[in-house]
Amino acid sequence: MWELLNLLKYSIGCVFWGVLIAVLCMALFVFLIKGWYKDAQFSPATYIVGIILFLLLSVQCILITGSLKIIDTSDYYEVQIQRIVERDYSPTTDITIRQSDDILKEIIYEYPILQYYISGGHFQGYQAYQVAHVMVVELCSFMRWYILRRILWCLGFVLVGAIIVIKTMDRPQTSRRGSQRTTYSRQRHDLRRRRR
Repeated sequence: MWELLNLLKYSIGCVFWGVLIAVLCMALFVFLIKGWYKDAQFSPATYIVGIILFLLLSVQCILITGSLKIIDTSDYYEVQIQRIVERDYSPTTDITIRQSDDILKEIIYEYPILQYYISGGHFQGYQAYQVAHVMVVELCSFMRWYILRRILWCLGFVLVGAIIVIKTMDRPQTSRRGSQRTTYSRQRHDLRRRRR
């Protein structure tokens, strides 16, 4: 029961911060688009694209905050893995691939949130006293790569979203007569400058 409450507390924190970061990203996105296209108005299609973009960014930001939390608590996980290893193996035991998988399965069973970030690993050739540290170093390395991929997904979503938003915005049309007058006055101005 206590583990379930900890999991919910952990998840709610990641969801809160992930959504907050997504809101800030969307505010910056709207600010930049409106700054670039001052006269344009958002159409209903633009709002739909914005909502979809917000949902996609929220998911990625939640995953990023979850990864950062795991990196931040990696020392705690190292202690827990060390506890499992010390209980089942002597310090000088050479750990096999199967034994390392068993250790990972047990830590994932105790901390289910890790199952979304750890699928497995081969830690053959290490002695039991080394395994906890090696697993945590590998976990943090994987988390950094995972965060980078999530950031790249976010940038991709923003880029595609920006293109679609720009295409779906309503822009005021300048009259044809007004643009012809402007062209004609520019040509006259250029002729005067040449004569001088």
